Amino acid sequence: MIPLLETLSANAWPAAEIVHLDGWRLRYTGGVTRRANSVWPNVHSGAHPLDAKLASVEDFYTRRNAPATYQICDAMQPAGLDDLLAARSYAAVSHSHVQTAPIADLLAALPPLRANPTLAIEVAEEFDEEWFDLYCATEQVDAYGAAMRRAILQRIAPAHGFALARVQGEPAAVGLGVVGNGWLGIFCMATRPPFRRQGAARAILRTLAIWSELAGARQSYLQVMAKNTAALALYAPLGFTTAYRYHYRVRP
Repeated sequence: MIPLLETLSANAWPAAEIVHLDGWRLRYTGGVTRRANSVWPNVHSGAHPLDAKLASVEDFYTRRNAPATYQICDAMQPAGLDDLLAARSYAAVSHSHVQTAPIADLLAALPPLRANPTLAIEVAEEFDEEWFDLYCATEQVDAYGAAMRRAILQRIAPAHGFALARVQGEPAAVGLGVVGNGWLGIFCMATRPPFRRQGAARAILRTLAIWSELAGARQSYLQVMAKNTAALALYAPLGFTTAYRYHYRVRP
């Protein structure tokens, strides 16, 4: 399951530039988001010596004025890559959980949308400007970061839906769903501060779950940083459990 979810999540957040190196994907997107600016090292045929691959990675990011960075999980190839990078003084940062839950469990745990009549939700299957403006404002994304994120979102190839919740007509919360191989990936969950703890995030999740079933999803996954206790508290009662963890190794 880990290689599958790593592949799905990489495809759901596509980098601007991807160079393939003996199974690894070297990704670069102007330095915006670690996922889109790191090595995806989950396939390794051994056709090239490992030392040469590591040197190529460092050269790739040096030429882009960026630190060499690897996204590390139990699917990494070769299996000792994390220890090797640690020995080379690469720092471990951004420890995160990948959590999963069956769609049926989400629908059973989440309240029906009619339970909150002040909420209205819509899902756009193409890039949505209002959705994007709310996301950037809530996440305090600057103009450069917004341009990079806009391009990432517009590159998504699998089926995807931009969910926007309104409270009494006012935009309140957003979320993104990306469906592939029967899995719903949940990304970009954000709620404006005045509307937090009013059920908007749960309504977004329920809507994406229903929408994804129409696209053939039966399971869901999401990534959440280990230090994000609020998000972990939101997801735990819904049946999400940690399937595996990942972190990044960054060259000093």
